[in-house]
Amino acid sequence: MLPYSLCQEYLDTGRLARLHSPEEPPLNTLFLVQRPGGEADPDVLRVRDRLRAAARSW
Repeated sequence: MLPYSLCQEYLDTGRLARLHSPEEPPLNTLFLVQRPGGEADPDVLRVRDRLRAAARSW
């Protein structure tokens, strides 16, 4: 079993084949955390916002 995000390119090109497609795929829950006070750092906010935007397509 491999995460789709790691093998998507190989599936798309036919170098890997999906052997099983369950009715309910596994759920991968991710949590985004930051240190207290991190919201005052514009770099932290920029990374957080980019991760949130990217996660919409995961």
